Amino acid sequence: MGEIRADQHQLVVFFEGAEVSRQMLVEEFESVLDGFVPLVDYIGRRCQCAFLLVNPDLSVDAVVFFHLNFDVSGRPDLHWNTPIKQLACQASSEHSLDCGIRIASYSNCSIAWHQQKLWEPFAEQLDALCRVIKENQLGLGQINRQQSLTSEIPALQIDDSEAPLVLTNLASHVQSDIDEPVLEKQRKAFEQQINLQQLELAKLRDQNSALNSQIKHLESRFQKSLYDTLSQTIEQREVKWQAKLRQAKLYIKQQARQIKDLESELEQELGEGFSDQASLLKQLQLRSVKLHVDHPGIGVVHIPYDEVVDYLAAPLVYVANLCGVSPDVYGAWLKHRHQPICQGFDETGVMCKVALDAVRDLSAFVPGRSDFCVHHQCEGSPKESLA
Repeated sequence: MGEIRADQHQLVVFFEGAEVSRQMLVEEFESVLDGFVPLVDYIGRRCQCAFLLVNPDLSVDAVVFFHLNFDVSGRPDLHWNTPIKQLACQASSEHSLDCGIRIASYSNCSIAWHQQKLWEPFAEQLDALCRVIKENQLGLGQINRQQSLTSEIPALQIDDSEAPLVLTNLASHVQSDIDEPVLEKQRKAFEQQINLQQLELAKLRDQNSALNSQIKHLESRFQKSLYDTLSQTIEQREVKWQAKLRQAKLYIKQQARQIKDLESELEQELGEGFSDQASLLKQLQLRSVKLHVDHPGIGVVHIPYDEVVDYLAAPLVYVANLCGVSPDVYGAWLKHRHQPICQGFDETGVMCKVALDAVRDLSAFVPGRSDFCVHHQCEGSPKESLA
């Protein structure tokens, strides 16, 4: 197991097939992971990436080949947690490509549960990786080299009178040791990265503006559609209810007319009948005719003229009231007097019909006892008569 040395460079590269499409220092990659620098070129994609440890002589020490997913805004998966630095330290040189570089990949992963997050490179991709590092478009080692050159300049004892000449010679010496083409190339590379990031930022702003416009348009369409649908539904229901209401009013009007007609007919019939009855009773009264009726339990009863209508409407009720009993008791006594049999029922629901001694006196008649045999009197409350 190795360790990341202080003099090693840490890079992350992106692949497009067999070629490297993008490279950046690990600090820039961490900014991408934090979401500060979205990569619009990789929107919605699953990218093949590699983390590299590069020695000061631009030789590749270790590589971790890993996947990285981007969302619709060009930002990486927030749940991405592949320990690429740890895998780089634990990488081994025992790989099918046998290139002397320590490699961590799908087939050579030291941490089993991270295997699915890695991918397997082929020889052309590894060659492209080494070639890009040798080209050194990121200017690896130049800053350190400039600092080392400055630190190696010996301290000089300069006389004040010779200071201008010495400083001029020193500046010429430092200028001659600085590789101006490399610095210019590095500056251009940085400017290119800045320009790309600005373009990506502009694209994101345009996309954000377009998305906001689409959202507003969709909200407007949805609200209009919802309003139209609700309005149409309410209108249809209102039409149906209005039709039902008209039908109900028409039905009520027809029923009211029929009731009024029936009431008129009934009043006319009652008026005619009452007129006839009143005329007949008047004639009987003028002739001093007495009205007598004979009913069991009370005998002959004289009915006054002003009670004739009540008697004719319900004779049994009229007589029961005169006898001081309820119409039900009087009706039960009449039935018992006419046919004195037991009104009880057996378990199968058949009436008993056992012959009984008739109770001729209404005042001695007790419903439920006088019209029941001894057996059914002992059973308690009798069942209702079927007759």
